[in-house]
Amino acid sequence: MIQAADVLKFWFGSAQLDAPVDPPHRQRWFARSDTFDQRIEDDFGPLVEAALAGELEDWRTTPGGKLALILLCDQFTRNIYRDSERAYAGDPLARALALAAIDSGEDREMGLFQRAFLGMPLEHGESAAIQARSVAYFDRLRRDYLDGAGGAAEAESFYQYALAHRDVIEEFGRYPHRNAALGRTSTDEEQKWLEQGGGF
Repeated sequence: MIQAADVLKFWFGSAQLDAPVDPPHRQRWFARSDTFDQRIEDDFGPLVEAALAGELEDWRTTPGGKLALILLCDQFTRNIYRDSERAYAGDPLARALALAAIDSGEDREMGLFQRAFLGMPLEHGESAAIQARSVAYFDRLRRDYLDGAGGAAEAESFYQYALAHRDVIEEFGRYPHRNAALGRTSTDEEQKWLEQGGGF
């Protein structure tokens, strides 16, 4: 049986919540790769389905378990079910877990990149209220790394992405690049934005 620690080790290289993350792990997070997507499906596909079905409730009891569930429901879904409606099936659960961890202060036990991925379900939300929480969260993360002890540039980058996501929701009220997968009709303004390279 795959454990939460196995998910964390795969994504970050270590199950330790405040461990630094090496470049090889970081480089594969945001680069589209069919090979990487297939590896996640092969190794974690059944676990993702178990998470979506509510079968991993015991993972909610620890910070590491919450973070692993967030990865399964917010990141692994996007790899396994890329460009389909199912890619977003775990968003509500991931968002609830993120808010619970943030409100309890559990994110403070984590390192920079672990905290960033804990907050991404907020960034992915299609509402102004959730976007406000996202920007506030990533602003706090940015400020925590302003002392120059390392990670300041990365934390600033995460904050800028949070602002960029918020701006899209402010303009359209939703993410236009999801429209095709979710069976939504794009407005003329959204289509123009997409044709100009809009999306994340």
